[in-house]
Amino acid sequence: MDPGSIAGALASIVGEGNVVVGEEELRRYARDASPFVGHAPMAAVRPGGAEEVQSIVRWANSTGIPLYVRSCGTSLWGAVPMRPDSVVVDMRRMNRIIEVDEESLSVRVEPGVTFRELEVELAKRGLSILVEPENWHGCVGGNFSSHGSGWGTGPNVANQADAVLGLRVVLPDGKLLTTGSMASPWSNHQFYRYSLASDLTGLFAGSEGTLGIIVELALKVEEAPRGIGLAVYTFRDLGEAARALYRIRRARISTIYAYLAAGWTLDILYPDGAPWDHRLRVIVASPTQEQADIEMRRLREAVGPGGEYQGPAEAETLLREKDSWVREFAYRAGMRAALIVHVPLGSLGRYLESFRSLASHVSDRYGLRMGLGGFLTDRSFVSVLAIYFDPRSEESRSRAIAAWNDVKVRALESGAVPYRIGGIWGDQMPRMGEYYEVLRRLKSALDPRGIMSPGILGL
Repeated sequence: MDPGSIAGALASIVGEGNVVVGEEELRRYARDASPFVGHAPMAAVRPGGAEEVQSIVRWANSTGIPLYVRSCGTSLWGAVPMRPDSVVVDMRRMNRIIEVDEESLSVRVEPGVTFRELEVELAKRGLSILVEPENWHGCVGGNFSSHGSGWGTGPNVANQADAVLGLRVVLPDGKLLTTGSMASPWSNHQFYRYSLASDLTGLFAGSEGTLGIIVELALKVEEAPRGIGLAVYTFRDLGEAARALYRIRRARISTIYAYLAAGWTLDILYPDGAPWDHRLRVIVASPTQEQADIEMRRLREAVGPGGEYQGPAEAETLLREKDSWVREFAYRAGMRAALIVHVPLGSLGRYLESFRSLASHVSDRYGLRMGLGGFLTDRSFVSVLAIYFDPRSEESRSRAIAAWNDVKVRALESGAVPYRIGGIWGDQMPRMGEYYEVLRRLKSALDPRGIMSPGILGL
């Protein structure tokens, strides 16, 4: 189909004002927040509800034109169109908070709502979601569909997928699937995920638009914590910092943020000398301040003598600097290509040394610097390997992407596993053997025409 016919067909579904055909605007869809560059689509469409999504998917089935789903576009793993003959389904119009169900301790939302918008609404009722994302301006739907963790995780919840009770998903044939307790035609609440045989909610966690388009999510909510504890520790020995983080998790201290920055990364960010050694920043949250104070005493014990407390003034900067630190880590030393992997927490010290060797390899072979920071999730440490380059130089960008692809293979073969897949890791998925084959068969069964995000996840 020619672009004019595509635009006309989509406009008949969503209205002319909700179809994007301008070349400059379409080029933006070829990028996310990573250096990975996909293809500009032929058009983008912004549906306003589930019925419009169903009509778009049915149209794609009739024409064979691939669809790529996009929400806020803040991903770091190449969640972009892999084919030029495609249409992007931009979910940002679908940003309603459908229902705060205090009776079921859940909230139903459309995928385009941001975490900030959701938290502001829940705070009016003294409630909070269980996961604090890396980016408050990111969308809830994209975070779930890419298996997001977020650094607000700890022993109480592992990642965004664990915090979701049920979904409504438009399948590749245009039918609407409900999962969770509301899959029962007699249930009016999303309150339990595992009631009806197989966990179909989990099938779509991490699927990144390859199996359908999520149009509604039901998330767990809890009473917002009233007690907060803040602490910053520095360590002379990185291995001891890793052991301290393991002890914190093993003691089930109620962290909602535990971020470790390696000293050699800080030296990259502060060429005249970092003001700290290896640095561990921790926030705990509890129902009451009395409980939070108890957790802080347990934290001090778990950290041990190897960690030096930096005092209350430094700790008080945590809430203010926590989000700005991401920007500083990402851009202070230039643009970065971020490769993010999970490693087992109990082996963290060994992996940190391995990543330092990888940084030397990147420097020697590609002439670029690589930094490391990361945060505690449930049983893993999310390691952010940041390869810095000059965004003004295409040659520098090319070296960064080459280093990125080199490091991802070396990290994978060391035993690390991807944080999220997108387009970056797609070429490695066939190496997963039977696991990948099952995914491929599922994809073929649900999407026989191959219209849903082809190439993402290597499918």
